[in-house]
Amino acid sequence: MLNIVASTADGPNPDFVQSKRKGREDNVKWVKRHLEILAVEDNARGMSYLVLIGGTKKAYFHTRVAQGHLRNDMSPSHWSHVVLLQGSGPTEQSALWEISLEPVEGFGYPPSDNGVQTGHLVNYESKTQYPNIAVMRIPVKLRAMKDMLKRFKKQRVDIDCVELTLLWLGYVWGVGRADNPLFDGYGTPSAAFIEALSSANGYDLTPGLESRSSCPEAIWQAARWWHEYHRAQVDSEPIRGMWHTEHYLGK
Repeated sequence: MLNIVASTADGPNPDFVQSKRKGREDNVKWVKRHLEILAVEDNARGMSYLVLIGGTKKAYFHTRVAQGHLRNDMSPSHWSHVVLLQGSGPTEQSALWEISLEPVEGFGYPPSDNGVQTGHLVNYESKTQYPNIAVMRIPVKLRAMKDMLKRFKKQRVDIDCVELTLLWLGYVWGVGRADNPLFDGYGTPSAAFIEALSSANGYDLTPGLESRSSCPEAIWQAARWWHEYHRAQVDSEPIRGMWHTEHYLGK
């Protein structure tokens, strides 16, 4: 059962805004353009940046459908995956950390690093395969996230992302009678991983949902609707960023 708390905000976050692609702009160019804007707007450098991705590939499609239970209208989520950029500024490759269900660069041996993978933003360049995109700045120093990452990789006691990966692979691959992992409180590995790093640094990334149950839809809702909560917390601030969606399911 999903225990979801709704935000009481009067309107969406004014610091998280829609920004459409320009012409034939692909996802890498779109993210680079908005990272540059955020870098100019933000006085504090060295913060952490997330990229939300909504895809049409099979595993991405099934993940979007699974998250429909977090939405009031039960329509599938726009989002499949979330990654943490390894730098605070745009680069051609933009290395990142993730726990993907379809890693372009391979699974490796997940138990060695609690499932954490190193990838590159160029893997998500295609606006056809990944039509929905968002970039978010969270008020946590990237240096602090990196410090926690070292511990996270070696400690599977609190959140075992190898287990989460297997549960979600069973679901998106249709293995046996595999149920939607969210029903049992098991979030997507990518979101649970980033949520754990953020929480360990004192920032509640998804106030409306238990951290272990985190998923891209919960992060999206937090960015859109929990800005008043974040603004009211001591030494905190809302998520800032931009988003673009053009692919919708269930309409």
